[in-house]
Amino acid sequence: MTDQDFEATTRRAAEAGDAAAMSTLGALVFRKGERDQAERWWRRAGELGNTTAMSNLAAVLAERDLSEAEVWLRRAAATREDVALHNLGFIISKRDAEEAAKWYLMAAQRGYAASMYNYAMYIVGANRDEAVRWLIRAANTGDAASMRKLALLLQERDPQQAAVWAERAQAAERHASP
Repeated sequence: MTDQDFEATTRRAAEAGDAAAMSTLGALVFRKGERDQAERWWRRAGELGNTTAMSNLAAVLAERDLSEAEVWLRRAAATREDVALHNLGFIISKRDAEEAAKWYLMAAQRGYAASMYNYAMYIVGANRDEAVRWLIRAANTGDAASMRKLALLLQERDPQQAAVWAERAQAAERHASP
């Protein structure tokens, strides 16, 4: 099946009311630079309850209307979708760090590494040991930023372990680079 065939098939399913197809079609047209059309498809799919579409729509809306983006992220976050939880935390962090930390924690508990890192950064001053535990979890997913921060936090307490994490961070960063 060619890309054109896939898009045509997806469009037919979307036009027939399939929310997952609407979300996929939104992504396809977004990649082609058709942002308005992507937004329309994601809005329709989001209204039908598709959490991926809600998150994608919120990402586009965040560029011009944070309050509407937050509304869509709250809807998606109500389903406990980890990316939505994380992104909601990010938007809220600009005005309320404590509330943002709650959303980061929810996503972190679901295994989302970026939220593990952000939550650890929020609690590091109040509970360094807990922050280290979250950074270890994030680092064990391969998250280089978490490895690097973990190395810094362990520097005084355990220089050998800090060196191990710093080396792992460098290796992860080399591996991620093209």
